[in-house]
Amino acid sequence: MEINAAQPAVPAYPTPAEGLPEPQSADPAVEAILEALGTLAETPVREHHAVYSALHDSLLAELNAEPSEEH
Repeated sequence: MEINAAQPAVPAYPTPAEGLPEPQSADPAVEAILEALGTLAETPVREHHAVYSALHDSLLAELNAEPSEEH
């Protein structure tokens, strides 16, 4: 007797909503840091950790920086 177990459904990856603007921060320094995410699609998966770690470190440094007189 053969048992046909149902295959679990694989969730579809979400696609960007068309016509919606890209999320933006109110801080140009943060925007500059987040631009690194634009290259993630072309970056091999094995290198994603390094990209995210560098992004985290840069955002943390910006958060801990003294506010400039320009802000």
